[in-house]
Amino acid sequence: MNAITLTGTALLVVLLGADPKKDWDPRDAGPGKIDVSAYPPGLQKYYDIYSAKCAKCHPLARSVNAKFTAVEWKRYMKRMIRRPNSGINEEQAVAIYEFLKYRASTQDM
Repeated sequence: MNAITLTGTALLVVLLGADPKKDWDPRDAGPGKIDVSAYPPGLQKYYDIYSAKCAKCHPLARSVNAKFTAVEWKRYMKRMIRRPNSGINEEQAVAIYEFLKYRASTQDM
């Protein structure tokens, strides 16, 4: 490979950014929202926190379409709260977890 090809390839990577399929997850292709109208009122209010915080880092569809148990969501939330750009505080993490725990209990696995 010559210097012009290497320079052109490097420029293309810079201009296009990272490969968009690299972080793609099959769950991203599913629905990107949840109808919470039948959820208990206390959990309905958590949907806004959940959707705002989770969509900061990945498509909301990823968590909407995940088939996690309550135990798996708890472990996952611990990982997400530690991410520096998540902006999720302890109180919000509890609200999101409660929302996802309820959702897990109503989903067909």
